[in-house]
Amino acid sequence: MKATEEDFALIRAMLELPYLIRVLDADMKLIDGSKLRTRAVLLRQLDRLREEARYEMRELRQKLRSRNIKIVKQIRMEDKLHAEYVCRGHHDRMALMWSRVKCDVEEMIEARLAAVRAL
Repeated sequence: MKATEEDFALIRAMLELPYLIRVLDADMKLIDGSKLRTRAVLLRQLDRLREEARYEMRELRQKLRSRNIKIVKQIRMEDKLHAEYVCRGHHDRMALMWSRVKCDVEEMIEARLAAVRAL
């Protein structure tokens, strides 16, 4: 059985979340080396976002496993991220352009920060 739209969304999120974590790690390193007065507060918030992303990745792994979906291989190309996966016995692949991954990561960060403001 081929992947559904929900399956595609789960696979895509699983491919993009590691890049969200990388962006947060890089930003935290820059902030830590800066002389900002709000450095400690910013680092705590970014660390919280990073831990939430890691938790979300664990949940996604469980959802993928329960749907019998496995990401077999990821290849970083110059202009895109290429992934091969097996969905309930059906082999397929997905290609995400880096420009789209960047936009999605920015949207994920914005949504998470908006949730913090709502509290």
